[in-house]
Amino acid sequence: MGAAGNGVKAVVRKDDRFLVLVKPDGTFDLPGGRVEVGETNECALHREIDEETGLKVKIRGPVGKWSFFKNPNLLIEGITFTCTYLEGKVKLCEEHKHYFWAGIDKINQLKFTHEILKNLRYS
Repeated sequence: MGAAGNGVKAVVRKDDRFLVLVKPDGTFDLPGGRVEVGETNECALHREIDEETGLKVKIRGPVGKWSFFKNPNLLIEGITFTCTYLEGKVKLCEEHKHYFWAGIDKINQLKFTHEILKNLRYS
């Protein structure tokens, strides 16, 4: 039996656009990462968003669950949350090389590494 880990991702909305990060290999990503032992999903999400983008957000709520095998013995199960941008200027960490803000029509057409985002509907 393999190990399991928990992850969180954020769909950050600013006006009518959503933050998309680009990894060094060119794949698309959302801010987020692993939930550490003793952390709530919300605390982990705020920490990851701050580490990866420097932005402050308000977490609105979950919009989807997902899972993938990081390796044959490690299953990552996660939740994607919608968040509203509050303040800050994007400052990327070494995990990402670029970012852009995409409209809802565009973000639903992007191919992400894992199924962290499925047909987002944000009202």
